[in-house]
Amino acid sequence: MGDQLGLDDNSELLDQARQKWPAWVAADPRLGVVEKFDDLRAWLPSVDSAASDEVLLALAMLAAPDGGDDIAAAAALAKCLLPGACRLAGWLSTLPPREVFRDSQPVSSGSWSAVERIDELVASQLWIEVRTFKWRRLRKVAANILINTRVGVLREVGDFFYVSRADRTWANTTLVESFSSGDLADGDAGAWSAAAMPTERVAGALFHRPEILADAGPEQEEPSATEELLELLAWACENQVISPADRYLLLCLVDEADRVETRNLARGYGGLLSNEVSSRVAPRVGVSEATVRRHGSRSMRALAAAAPRKFGHDE
Repeated sequence: MGDQLGLDDNSELLDQARQKWPAWVAADPRLGVVEKFDDLRAWLPSVDSAASDEVLLALAMLAAPDGGDDIAAAAALAKCLLPGACRLAGWLSTLPPREVFRDSQPVSSGSWSAVERIDELVASQLWIEVRTFKWRRLRKVAANILINTRVGVLREVGDFFYVSRADRTWANTTLVESFSSGDLADGDAGAWSAAAMPTERVAGALFHRPEILADAGPEQEEPSATEELLELLAWACENQVISPADRYLLLCLVDEADRVETRNLARGYGGLLSNEVSSRVAPRVGVSEATVRRHGSRSMRALAAAAPRKFGHDE
């Protein structure tokens, strides 16, 4: 991935970052956490997210065209985010090529060309997100940039997140998260208990909070479908409308529904509870298909009843 961006350890841009580091520190004390740029990548995972975010935000400001417009700072920020970008590329490489490259030239499964193509897409989108990060109003730099990188790559290749559907509802649906496998305990009862939930670290990756996408801000009059769904699910969990396990189930349902080209809509909910979708979700959450449909239906009824209260439409 670093090679795709020209960010190997001997790159010219990183050499510029090393030379400019003292001047950057003098201009922005937030960068004074390390004496040399080369020490920054080791420092970032050793501190809490709030501390690391301040440093990354300073770099994002320097990298932005409406900030410092410094390409070396953009390279420095991209270098710091390479581990996350590599994980993203690894996740994409697990998807069948027919799903990842729907609008691209044919790629053989497992071939180097597929891996190389994925790396190119992720690297180019990462650079775009680094250079265009809205540093004036956003925080959580790493989370926002990596999420937007994933969204951008999937949009570029025409993945199921953005494939048009037969009806208008699904044509405007955006998947919140995609998981390669379930992480809940086996057994119908255990999977829905607090004790059976994923570890905090895993849950943090699964249940993205809406604030990492930030508010719509003055530049966007209406929030995206992704932001609205994330906000609703987070609010529903906080207000005990649904449980975190229910939220995980709903995300899995949306994920698998997006993978099914033709869905039976007879069960309602846009086909989310169709037999095909529930049969795909059941192994991921470790419960029966009937339990998937029962809990999914219950959660969506609860959300439908509570949504007016969330969005201020109570009578």
